[in-house]
This record gives sequence, structure tokens and C-alpha cells, in this order.
Amino acid sequence: MKFEIQQEELQKALDIIANVVPTKTPMPLLTCILMETAGGKLKLSATNLDISITTATDKVEVKDDGRAAIPAGKLVPFVRSLRPGKVTLAQKGKDILVTCGKTRLTEKTMEVDKYPALKGVVEKDGLEVDARILIDMINDTAYAVSRDESRPALMGILWEIRPDQLTLVATDAHRLARSERAMDWKFTGEKNLIVDTAGLRQLSRIVSAMETEDGEEPQVTLFITENQLSFRAGETVLQVRLLEGPFPDYKAVIPGDNDKNVIADKADFAQAIRRVAITADRMTSQVRLGIEAGRMELSARSTEGSQSEDEIPVSYDGAALEIGFNFTYLQDILKNIRTEQVAISLRDPQCAALIKPVDEKGEDAGVLCLLMPLRLSGD
Repeated sequence: MKFEIQQEELQKALDIIANVVPTKTPMPLLTCILMETAGGKLKLSATNLDISITTATDKVEVKDDGRAAIPAGKLVPFVRSLRPGKVTLAQKGKDILVTCGKTRLTEKTMEVDKYPALKGVVEKDGLEVDARILIDMINDTAYAVSRDESRPALMGILWEIRPDQLTLVATDAHRLARSERAMDWKFTGEKNLIVDTAGLRQLSRIVSAMETEDGEEPQVTLFITENQLSFRAGETVLQVRLLEGPFPDYKAVIPGDNDKNVIADKADFAQAIRRVAITADRMTSQVRLGIEAGRMELSARSTEGSQSEDEIPVSYDGAALEIGFNFTYLQDILKNIRTEQVAISLRDPQCAALIKPVDEKGEDAGVLCLLMPLRLSGD
């Protein structure tokens, strides 16, 4: 195998797939990037067996067809360190030589024939969606996934695919995030999938590297198979494993009778939380919200005796209420809301709160966040 390519083009391709390569694994070959040249194209692949990415470019001058499994640990940082210019990769026996001007790296390759076979995607009945919308929906929900390996289904995001709508849901049992969007795609029936969150996070990296010649929003095509969800974005294909369920009946925990509705400026709310959280108890991370007509008082108290208070104006004309929340969870929600205002729907100090983004027209953006309260300290 031998080819010449511009440093910028090679780095872009490596950046798309490099994050999938595991640093610690009982299978050393998985620490490699598979490079293949054929038909005037360069194809790069990487996998950790749960997530696989393949990308290709024709902005390359192929001298000799071939394939090699190259350890990513030195190749990727070496290419990133190079100045812009022509890079030559040439395989000589078990070595790969990477040359750019007078700079050169020699690295041992591994047995390419033993590299895990990557299943190709059967590109049939694909569902096309605006890539930016999909990335927004993933970001709307991914922060709420569980890290509890004893509940693997909660480590993924639920996809509810319908003929005219896509809904993504994530929960860790303390909080829940749901994002809904209307879809205009050719899909019949109903499909529920639990998709590995780590794989979905790779999609953002892929979309960021995409280019559209006419300036239009990039498109992603989804392909559903029995045990994986695949995405094609230009010359890149991402394959993500599906997780086994069941996923909890999330609709049953969303309250329908919260009657106390508060509208707050997101930036004011977030800044006040950050200030009072300085004295929050380290074990509970509790921040107390005292809400009454036109104002919200935030406070926190540590076990050492320090305490802090802040106050922000809000739109509210109901009965006074005090409720406690984990400030980290509140911050996560606000970080992932893109509107300037948020609506907080409450009932009492023991019931879940619903938090939604509110746009300029006073309408929510199809995003709902549920947060369980904490028992108020001293109660």
C-alpha cells in the first residue's frame, strides 16, 4: 500500500474515527486503524466492537492498492503535529512509513488479516433527517443517561420512531429528558430502539467534519437492522449497537397535574445556582428554591455552617412553595436548553418538576426535562 494525501485531508479523516479506538483492550488489534486503498480511494475504519466507523476520501493519489492495520496511538498525534502539505504513507514489509517533507515516522503494523471483520450496512429503506436536528435531539437527552452498569438499558437513549415523529428519551431514575420532533420521512409502523449513547456522541464529531458544497444543512440517513442502528453522512458510516431492554415506562412518571408554573430567565437562573452552590452540602448537593409571586429565592447550606442566598425575578403568581433539587442536575438541564427562558412546572415539594425551554412566542421547543426533588434539609 502506498498513497499521497494532503495533511489536512488525512487529519480530518483520522479525527472522524480516532475516538472510537480503545486505549485499553485485551484485543491489541482494536488499537489500530484499518487503512485500505482501492479504486482510487482511501478508506479508514476503526471499531471497539460496540461502535464502528468507516470513512473514505477520493482526495488522495493512490500509488499501490493494499491494506494495513496501523496502531493509532502514534499515528494520529503524529499526523496532527505535521505542517500542512503532502503526506506519503508507504508500507514496507511490516512497517508503515509516514513522510511529510523531512519529517518521518516509522511504525510497526499488526496482522491486518486478523482485524475484526466489519459488517457492511445494507442501505435499504433509509430514513433521511437533517443532521443538525438529530444532533440537537441527542444533546437534549444524552446528559440524562445512567452510568449504572447494572442497568444497561438506562445507559442508552430510547428512540421511538413513528411515521411522522421521532422521540428520544433518556433517564437515570433521578431525572429524565425527552426530545420530540416532527419528521417528514417514509416510515410505516412503529419502532422502539435503545441505542448506545457513546456511539451517538460520535455522530456530532462526524457531522462537524461534513462539508456541503451548496451551503445546505448536512443530511444523515438512518438504517435499522436487528441489532444496530447505522448512520450514513456523506462518505462516513457509523454503526452503533442496540441495547437490550426493557426501557422503563417513562410516560407513567411524567406528572400531568403540576399546577404551579414559573417562567425564569435561563441565564439569571443558572448564574444564581452557580453562586449558591458554593455552600451546598457535599453529600446531597442540595439547593433550596423558595418561590412566591414575582420572585425566586435560592439558598444552600453546608454541614459546616456556611450558607448563601440569591434572588432572581420570575413570572409567577401562585401560592408560595419551597422545593429542593440537586444543583448539578439543574445545571445539566440548563446547559442543554438553547432558549433564553425556561418554564418550570411544579406541584409540591415531593413531586417531580417539569422544566421546558420557552421560545420568544412562549412555546416550548419539543423538549421536556423531569427532575425529582430532594427532601428539604431540616424537614
